[in-house]
Amino acid sequence: KAENPDTLILDAGDFSMGTLAQVVFEEEASEIRMLGNLGVEVTTLGNHEFDYRAKGLANMMKHAVESGDALPEMVISNVDWDAMNAAGLTEDQQMLIDAFANFGVKEYVVLEKGDVKIAVTGLFGKDCLACVVAPPLVFEDPVEAMKETVAEIKANEDVDMIVCVSHSGTWEDEEKSEDEILAKSVPELDLIISGHTHTKLDEPIVHGDTYIVSAAEYGKYLGSLTMNQKTDGRWELSDYELITVDTSIEPDEATQDKVDALMDMVDSKYLEQFGYTKDQVLCTNEIDFAPQSDTSEKHTELNLGSVIADAYTYAAEQILGEDTVAMSVAPSGTIRDSYAKGNITTEHVFNSFSL
Repeated sequence: KAENPDTLILDAGDFSMGTLAQVVFEEEASEIRMLGNLGVEVTTLGNHEFDYRAKGLANMMKHAVESGDALPEMVISNVDWDAMNAAGLTEDQQMLIDAFANFGVKEYVVLEKGDVKIAVTGLFGKDCLACVVAPPLVFEDPVEAMKETVAEIKANEDVDMIVCVSHSGTWEDEEKSEDEILAKSVPELDLIISGHTHTKLDEPIVHGDTYIVSAAEYGKYLGSLTMNQKTDGRWELSDYELITVDTSIEPDEATQDKVDALMDMVDSKYLEQFGYTKDQVLCTNEIDFAPQSDTSEKHTELNLGSVIADAYTYAAEQILGEDTVAMSVAPSGTIRDSYAKGNITTEHVFNSFSL
């Protein structure tokens, strides 16, 4: 931003869940307010925004607006309101249609950066939808919905570029790779910011004049790119980098103050009722636990999965009595962190199995 005030900052969804900040998701809308504080201008919904069901998402949006903070625009093009209205809205659907209207969710927005007008639209992918427990909303086919949205943009807006923040993802199998299917099916898109699959793309995927970029997961990287307009009106990438976010980057003082205040709220509004604090040391670990990535990549018994499953057994048998539990299951997709050697705090334990 300092080098180029016209920088556009985008997020591809799943901005919620995975850390202790999620426990004040409904009351404080902490994650989306922090995105606004960081200058993120447009985001979309991912599957984890539905983890607290329709009511949780509606409450988050309500409290975000009531905070008065600067918030990102939210775009999503393939919610099928027509189908839901035709069938008769459920209570959850009515709750969300009201929340979306109050927040100002749109199919697309048009932003000006310098002398460039950019339309930004959003998408909720098929695998993303499959990851939502009892999805409260009905969604159109992503590709068909995007074709309609792009046609609408071209008919009604005079823009230089069309960007999609997509919570669909890329896969090794190109035939199943949702954002690659999107790029090939909707060639008018200039850029796809791809989320959902936690893919680290060190180089963009290119189909025709459409670029797909992805910056992995958990805020480990910040994707930075520069595009230049060609004589035919389309765009080409001239610079692309994934900047590693680590301790070599000096924290911004004002932002860190906001994070600290938020985490103090986690103590007072959530952990206090259980007699814990986030920084409380629960034990000292001397074991080499498997990394979190092994739980999805290696189909074998791992000490990280076992200790979490054992904890389930232990907790249940405190209530039911010893030798009453036959088996405990820790789904690998819900394990989000491992344990390092040294002091293990409440926050470390929560983050390991936050979902």
